[in-house]
Amino acid sequence: MLNIRHAADDGQRAVVAATGQVDLATAPELAAVLAEAIESGTPELVVDLRGVDFLDSAGIGVLVEAARTATAGHVAMSVHGAHGWVARVLQITGLEDYLRVVPHPPADTGR
Repeated sequence: MLNIRHAADDGQRAVVAATGQVDLATAPELAAVLAEAIESGTPELVVDLRGVDFLDSAGIGVLVEAARTATAGHVAMSVHGAHGWVARVLQITGLEDYLRVVPHPPADTGR
């Protein structure tokens, strides 16, 4: 299951926040929302993956295609909040720089 929220901050930045799993079944839904956000005309797109706990090759493909489309449309896209398995997938595929991944801050350990 995947839940997606799309919001715009004062017309300068669109934020697409996903929660759940991005896989073959849910990737088309994310692709549609990202395309809509890119086409909205905002100069910046933030893809918030803090709530995503699984990302497979279909999800990676969606993110890569969105980054390609954003670049062509002069939209600065970045991916925020990836953690755990999702962060590891982005790291081992070598996509951290291409997708402009902003790391999820580590949990406060109280030390």
